[in-house]
Amino acid sequence: MGTEINTPLDIITLLTLADLLARKKRGGHLTIMRFTTHWKAMIGTPNLDCGDGRSEVRRLKGYDTLEEALKGLLIKE
Repeated sequence: MGTEINTPLDIITLLTLADLLARKKRGGHLTIMRFTTHWKAMIGTPNLDCGDGRSEVRRLKGYDTLEEALKGLLIKE
């Protein structure tokens, strides 16, 4: 889409929207990850027992904040 979300949204609203999207697209599976330097979020659950899941996580864009990661997820989906 490429559209930015510039309207101020609180974390609860962003989480609620991400949860609704996950329920609609992947049976409710929503993954939020916090790393040393960034956050990542995705609809679904990566299979971290194999290389494919790790590659999937590696390809996700990292964000400085949880808010940015959730906005990025909502825009992407």
